[in-house]
Amino acid sequence: MSRSTAKSSRHAFRLLVLLLLLLPFFTACAQNGKFGIGSRIVEDEEVHAAPYNPANFRDLLVPSELVWNRSKSMIVNTDSYAGGVLYFSGRVDVDSLTDFFATTMARNNWKLVGSVKYRDVLLAYDKPHKTCTIIIQQSEMIRNTAEVQIHITDDLSKGKAASSPAPAVTTPFAF
Repeated sequence: MSRSTAKSSRHAFRLLVLLLLLLPFFTACAQNGKFGIGSRIVEDEEVHAAPYNPANFRDLLVPSELVWNRSKSMIVNTDSYAGGVLYFSGRVDVDSLTDFFATTMARNNWKLVGSVKYRDVLLAYDKPHKTCTIIIQQSEMIRNTAEVQIHITDDLSKGKAASSPAPAVTTPFAF
């Protein structure tokens, strides 16, 4: 093999190795829809989905930026009671979450009966035969991430006509 052919082969081999090492980076960027120079612009112009309701609690809205943590959450449904503890987290500011819940809970006829703001935020609501306590915390692990606990109860025996939940669903959330 001539010297130039060997040099060319080594160069091609190095290029191939470099491309194989960079392949995971390029595929991850492509899967996220954030590739190349324009990725910052795409991220800033992202369209956010509308807030959603947990299936059994139609008068409770959760921002689309929050992701439900199924392993921590618990939902209880009986003939006379619906309730549970729901855990969410997402890259959302604590103050904007507080504003979101204050606005949407009032819009859904929840009455604010108490609030506490310390390092975390606690909002307590009620309406006939229902209670809801929302705890909003800044994540200690990940910066700019909030964790939300929602404790909700619905006494179905006292308000069947006015506040019956959705029929039981095998998946606790409707998306």
